Amino acid sequence: MTSFRSTDFQSFVNSADTAIRQGPRADGRMRAAADRIFSALQTPSTQAEHTEATQLPVCSHLPAALAFARRQTGPAAGLAEAFAGIVPRLNWKVRAGAEKHGEQFMRGHANATIIGDEGIEIRRDVRVGVSLMAPHLQYPDHRHPPEEIYVVLSEGEWRQADNPWHAPGTGGLVYNQPNILHAMRSMEQPLLAIWFLWTEADAT
Repeated sequence: MTSFRSTDFQSFVNSADTAIRQGPRADGRMRAAADRIFSALQTPSTQAEHTEATQLPVCSHLPAALAFARRQTGPAAGLAEAFAGIVPRLNWKVRAGAEKHGEQFMRGHANATIIGDEGIEIRRDVRVGVSLMAPHLQYPDHRHPPEEIYVVLSEGEWRQADNPWHAPGTGGLVYNQPNILHAMRSMEQPLLAIWFLWTEADAT
């Protein structure tokens, strides 16, 4: 194993940083979270040994979702382009406990870890991943201790606690404070979003 980052992976990290810092509605809490996350990511960690990537049936929606994102302007398009460069290295999985939410959800979603215990880069202070959903599907309410930032690369809606659903728009940002109940849902097209968790507290 090595701590050296490939050019395409470093490009993804840089593009993600830009997409958050230059994104709409990047308020103080989100900027502080981004500072923690990307300050840590300045130092590469262990790169996973090369393994064959795995896909799930829902990944058939990924080309359309990526094509849509790449047609946008600004940092979202740059992040989509950089993300496309690392897609062949991803291992897609369904959410733990997905069977409780029915066959449609089981077959209609997938997540892949980019940075974290099962990612391309192995580390415990930051976790970065991607979620993909088929059209007309809702990701169930869930919560977790780490704060989270989503960069949205498609049309879709998010909900936090008892607040109404809202559409961040392509390139939009969503900030989830620690332990807040949240969910997301796709609309007429697949939902594609990259998420960033500050997990340092869990690593100690």
